[in-house]
Amino acid sequence: MFSFSKIITTITILLYLIAIATVVSTAHVTGYETFLRTMTRENGFFEILSVVLLFTISIYGFISAFRSREIFSRVVFLSIIGFAFIAFLGAMEEISWGQQLFHFESSQFFIEENLQKETNLHNFIDATIFSGVIYFSIYTFFIFIPLLYKLFYFKLKKYTLLHYFDINPHAILVAIFASMFQIYFYDNIGSWADMISYFIALLLFAYYLWQFNSTLWLKLHFGFILVATTLSLWSHEIYRFKNMQYEIRESFVVLAALLIFVELVKKEKSNKIKKE
Repeated sequence: MFSFSKIITTITILLYLIAIATVVSTAHVTGYETFLRTMTRENGFFEILSVVLLFTISIYGFISAFRSREIFSRVVFLSIIGFAFIAFLGAMEEISWGQQLFHFESSQFFIEENLQKETNLHNFIDATIFSGVIYFSIYTFFIFIPLLYKLFYFKLKKYTLLHYFDINPHAILVAIFASMFQIYFYDNIGSWADMISYFIALLLFAYYLWQFNSTLWLKLHFGFILVATTLSLWSHEIYRFKNMQYEIRESFVVLAALLIFVELVKKEKSNKIKKE
């Protein structure tokens, strides 16, 4: 019988392969030139995947919070509820609050003010600024702080809040994989910052593997990321700014968030039970 961890591992591997196959076939296989656009279009595979994962985070959070409300402190309970609610809002924003499912017309306000004339809030913000803030947050909170905490644990363990960044390195690799899909070598300061941050993340993770006695599975996972990065670089000319590889990137960021959220909730529950 499969455990949750085995199921999510199997799904992650399958999604890795689908993402890489999408990029490589689009770039190098005759007849598949529009495949990336098809997979990342509105209501395409990767956008639907993001919505499903966001709703999964939301449902898991609400169920876990209320099932264990007697165990969790008020702060932890409200934090889990808050994150679950944010995930719900994110999912609803992705489907434009039902507009993409039921195809109702946007009001005049959204037609005039929304960048995509849709009934959502995130498209009121310039896409470049919005993406920059999101990617900065991902590198900071999903990759760099967790890795630095692991590398300098004995110096940083005294800071209680940093304990929440002690996350599974496999989840960090999922976030790194997400950042692989980007516009390389593009004459734009944001793109260059993104690319440099990505390669720093790879080097920092490699240093972490070198410093600690890591499992074979973690080393294989990192090796796969390196191979996938090579394939992404080889195929980078197909990447564009609008509704292309960013949908893939978003779906894997949400997957990483799900893995991290589940782990933190389980840890919090386990710690409370041990104290009792």
